[in-house]
Amino acid sequence: MNFANIAALWYLLPLGGVIILLYLLKMRRKEFKVPATFLWPRMTTEVRANSLLQKLKFSWLMVLQLIALSLLVLSLARPQTQQEGLAGTVTVFVVDTSASMSAREEGGTRFDQGVARIRSAVETARPGDRFSLVEAGETPRVALPLSRDVSRMRNALDALAPTDTACDMGGAMRLAAALVGAQQSGHIVLVSDGAFEKVDDFSHGKASVHFQQVGKSSNNVAITAMGVGASSAGKQVYCGLHNFDGAVKSVTLSLYADGSVFDSKRIDVEPGRTAGSTSTLPPDARVVEARIDVDDILESDNRAFALADPGAALRVLLVTKGNLFLERALALDPRVTLDKAVTVPDSELERASGSGVYDVVVFDGIAQVPVKARGVLNFAAAGEGSIVDVSGKIDKPRVTSVDHESPLVSYVDLSTTFIDKGEYAKARPGAEVIADSNRGPIIVASDVSKKQIYVAFSVLDSDFSMQVGFPIFISNALDYMGGQATSDALAVRSGRPLSFPASTENTGVLTFPNGANVQIEPAAGSYVLRNLARTGKYVFRNGDKNTAIYCSLLNGRESNIAPADLQFGEGKVVAAKAPARIADYWQPIMILCLAVLACEWWLFARKS
Repeated sequence: MNFANIAALWYLLPLGGVIILLYLLKMRRKEFKVPATFLWPRMTTEVRANSLLQKLKFSWLMVLQLIALSLLVLSLARPQTQQEGLAGTVTVFVVDTSASMSAREEGGTRFDQGVARIRSAVETARPGDRFSLVEAGETPRVALPLSRDVSRMRNALDALAPTDTACDMGGAMRLAAALVGAQQSGHIVLVSDGAFEKVDDFSHGKASVHFQQVGKSSNNVAITAMGVGASSAGKQVYCGLHNFDGAVKSVTLSLYADGSVFDSKRIDVEPGRTAGSTSTLPPDARVVEARIDVDDILESDNRAFALADPGAALRVLLVTKGNLFLERALALDPRVTLDKAVTVPDSELERASGSGVYDVVVFDGIAQVPVKARGVLNFAAAGEGSIVDVSGKIDKPRVTSVDHESPLVSYVDLSTTFIDKGEYAKARPGAEVIADSNRGPIIVASDVSKKQIYVAFSVLDSDFSMQVGFPIFISNALDYMGGQATSDALAVRSGRPLSFPASTENTGVLTFPNGANVQIEPAAGSYVLRNLARTGKYVFRNGDKNTAIYCSLLNGRESNIAPADLQFGEGKVVAAKAPARIADYWQPIMILCLAVLACEWWLFARKS
C-alpha cells in the first residue's frame, strides 16, 4: 500500500494533541457565596489544590474522537493499492492469436491463459470504464470497438481462436493506438508470448503500453523448411528440422507420398541447431507430407507439405515504383510467390551467367530489359527486347476488337474499359494483336523466343483494375507465360489469402481440415479465400473443379516460442504480471469515520 498524499498524516499529531489537552483541562467552576465554609471542609481543600490541568482519566468519548480524527487524516492521505484489473478508464486489449500461442503449458494453451487474464481484468470494470479488443493475427482487426458492455467483451473473447499463422503485431499495435492513443488516460494492454518480429513505426501517443506475457517454455522442434528438387537419382525432398529448445531432441521424421509412408528415420537435433534430411521420392508422387514425432509443446509446426510438381508454383518479380492494384492481383494468385523491386537484379539479366530464379517478370512503368525469365508481362514500359515499337502517346483510345479465341482474354470484357492515356504501339514480326483500338494495338502477345505480353496502357491510367475482368486477365497471363497449371493441388503457407478466377457467378465451397464447409461468393471476378488459418488439407470446389490446398506453417519466428520482451523501435517493454489498476480507499475510510462520529454523538447524548 502507498499514499497519494502521505504528508497529510502529520496533521494527526497536533489535532490529536488538542483533543487530549481538552480532556486534561479542569472544568471551570462557578462562584457561590455561602454563610460558612465549615459545612464543606472537603470542597475547600479541593479548591485550594485546584490547578489548570488534571490527571488524565479514561473516557470512551475521547477514544471515539481520536479514532474519528485518525480516520479523517488517513482519508486525506489517500491510501492506494495496485490491483489486477483494467489499467484505466479507457483500455484496449491486444491479444496475440498467432501459432506460438497454441503452445500447451500448465494444462492449457498460452492463448487460453491470455484470454483468462483479460476476462478477470474486465470483471473489475467500474462505471465509466471503456474497453476494446484487437486481434493480432495475420490480418489485425478490431474484435470489439470501445464499449462499456462487459457481456459484449465476453462474447468477443469467446469468438476468438488461435491460428496457425504468423501475426502482424505492428499493425495490431498501430490499430490499438488509433483507438486510444489520443486519450491521456488511455492504456494499451498487449497479451502475448513475445514470439513475433520487432515492432517498428509505432507510436502509442498519450496512451501507456502494458505487456502481459504468457508462456514460460522454449520446448519445441519444428519443420522450418521443405522443398522438392530434381537430381540424377530422381526427385528428392528436403526437410529442415530446427531445435529451439536448450536440450538435444530425438525426432522421428516420417515422409508420406499421397498419404502412404515411403521413408522414416530417427534424427537427433542439437540445441539451437538445424538438422537436414534428404530422401528420394517415389516416381509417381504428387503431394509430399512430412511429419515429426517429438515431445514438444507446439503441434502446428510438426507437419508440412510440398508438391512434387514444381510447375504448380510461379516465382514472379514485379518491377515497379508502386502499384497496389497490380501487386494485389499477382499476390492473390495461389501459384505466385511475389517479389518487388525498382530495378531488375543483375543476376536476372539475360547477359548474366547461370540460371535465373524467376519464372515471370512484370514491368510496370519501368523500361523493359532482357531477362532470363521464361515469361514477361509489360504494362506501358517498352524497352530493349519488347515485342512492340512505340512511337508516341495517345489519349483515350477505345477498344474496337478483341480476339476472343485467345486464352488471354477468356471471360474478360474489355468493351467497357476506359483508358485515359495509352501508347501508340506497333506489333513486331511474330507478335499477335489480341486487342485492338481505334488508335492501335492495346494488348499484344508473342511466344517466338519467350512468352511475352505487352499492354499499351498503364493500369493506373485506366479503370481496368476496377473491373471484374482484371484479376481474370492476370490469371490468364500467368497461365500463358508460366504454363497452364495442370495440378489440382497447391501447397501454401497457412494464413495466406488465395484468389481463383470466377468465370461464372456460381458459389464456391471451401472444406476445412476438420470437415466443416463454408460458401465463398465470387467478388470482382474472383473467389478470394482468406480463412486458411489452420495447417492441413483444404478443398475448394468451384462447379466441377476441385482444388486441394495444403497449408503449412514453415515459420521459424513463430516456432521459436521462447518468451521474449516486447521489442519496440525505441526500446523494450518489460512484461508485467497482470493488468493492473490503482484502488483508492479514501471513500470507505470517510464512511467509517462518519460511523464513528455517529457512535460518539450517541454516547455523549446518553451521558447528558
